[in-house]
Amino acid sequence: MANMCYNYVTCTGSTTDIDRLESTLREGIKHSELHHEASDLGVEIQEAYFFSIEIGDKLPTALQFSYETKWSTNLLDLAELCKRLNLSAVCEYNECGVELYGSAHISPDGTIINDEVPADFLNLIELDEETDLYIYNGIEYNTQGDIINEHYADWKKSQLKTEE
Repeated sequence: MANMCYNYVTCTGSTTDIDRLESTLREGIKHSELHHEASDLGVEIQEAYFFSIEIGDKLPTALQFSYETKWSTNLLDLAELCKRLNLSAVCEYNECGVELYGSAHISPDGTIINDEVPADFLNLIELDEETDLYIYNGIEYNTQGDIINEHYADWKKSQLKTEE
């Protein structure tokens, strides 16, 4: 199977809309189990199907879930789902094989604000093949994600300052 992109989503909306999302996800999981194929979750696929859907924490007005896509995220398809169900979403995604990391905010009207981590930042991260640890500014980390979570926002701010 091709490299997979891991997508971690938190949707927010009314209790009714969150219940509809949960029902849609359960239907997608059932479809995947019965037909041994990914689900479209009821949207016309533009980028990639939803593989290995897992439902996480649920609150009355929020639901977390995760899924996989091939190679890259499917933000257009997720935006269509949000638009259809009147939900907002935050999707964090990563695909280590092609160094794709980012976070996207999706509004109920389907507008996407995507913040993909640029190669300029990823190139600052080194892998010590002997220890299997990642190094950034001389400090070792277990994963690239740890470095991104701790340092990307500050790096991005510093880049904006140098552009001014």
